[in-house]
Amino acid sequence: MFRRFRNPAFQPNPLPPAQMQTLSRANQLLANGQPLQAAPLFAELADQLQASNHPRRAANLHAQAAHAFADGQDGPNALAQARLALSLFLQYQMVRRTPVFYANITRKLNAKGMKDAADALMNEFGSKVGSTPAAIAPPAGHGRLPTNCPKCGAPVHGDEAEWVDASTAECVYCGSLIRPE
Repeated sequence: MFRRFRNPAFQPNPLPPAQMQTLSRANQLLANGQPLQAAPLFAELADQLQASNHPRRAANLHAQAAHAFADGQDGPNALAQARLALSLFLQYQMVRRTPVFYANITRKLNAKGMKDAADALMNEFGSKVGSTPAAIAPPAGHGRLPTNCPKCGAPVHGDEAEWVDASTAECVYCGSLIRPE
């Protein structure tokens, strides 16, 4: 299969400055232990990106919102955001991200005492995620990525990174290019 050459210096569809500011603010609030103030910002950005036809970024931001709401003990909003994230992950066949998020969010909801929300997710998505192909191992030979995106501050997970070439990954939140450390 032919893969179009991507210039690592080219930033595909970067977030506009206002959205980057909101994303940075949300990540700062999260880092400062204020998940309930960060969560609505992530959710708002997710809605904006979904409306502007960036469903993969929207899915990741819904996931971030779900985790933030769960950290703040807001089960109904955590469940709503997790449903949105999982629906988009499945719709856009994000096979690496889907089972990882599903496992992490259900574990977090249970650990935070929100068993009803975790059970609702498992009942609704368990069979769908279970039928998702197993996550593919990250390509060998890539260096270790930083733990946070240098542009937006979002968490970077090497096993979920979207590699654009042998030495460059793309931030799933803002689209910035990230090089291994």
